Amino acid sequence: MPTLTGDSVRLLLDQVAIDVESNKDLLCDLDGEVGDGDHGVSMTIGMRAVRRAMDDLAPDPSVEQAFQAASDAYAIEVGATIGPLYEVAFAAAAQACSGKADVSSVSDWVQIYQAMFDAIQQLGGAELGDKTLLDSFHPAIEKLASLEGQDLVPSLEQAAVTARQAAEATKELKPMKGRASRLADRAVGYQDAGATSLAIILESVAAFAAHVRS
Repeated sequence: MPTLTGDSVRLLLDQVAIDVESNKDLLCDLDGEVGDGDHGVSMTIGMRAVRRAMDDLAPDPSVEQAFQAASDAYAIEVGATIGPLYEVAFAAAAQACSGKADVSSVSDWVQIYQAMFDAIQQLGGAELGDKTLLDSFHPAIEKLASLEGQDLVPSLEQAAVTARQAAEATKELKPMKGRASRLADRAVGYQDAGATSLAIILESVAAFAAHVRS
């Protein structure tokens, strides 16, 4: 089982940022079908700021410090709607990790993901089924929670697969939040960009954990 210390989380968040940016065009294309088409750009701006924040961290940061630095980066750099959501999500992750030397168990990541989910839902006010990132996040958390006590890497991988499948399933939902909500039934058939970027993040976390283990 990999041991994910604060420095590991710093490197993990750096890799997450790289993976999100590599999907910028996909995310913009998805968003452009029903919205402004800028989701990939907004996420890239935030994630580039996260990379700079990770570089600026003092040696051997705590897990809490790494997540809080990511939160601060989004707070400073991203003015779009998605910015405050990831700001509070990373801040909640930091709080969930307070006092922990590492986050190496399935239980740790259930707590992290659930804290992020709760913070996003509280700020954004969305409900499940509203065609938002919550619709890929929630089933992934449920899957991960069902695997507590098992090996971290395959558990994170299964959660990421669940998130990707759930993101694709948002095609069948009618948007209730954001610009896409104005399209109502006309937005059915299009995959939600926010749900997709969330799935990409969970896939990146799983892939990083697998790399550390190897």
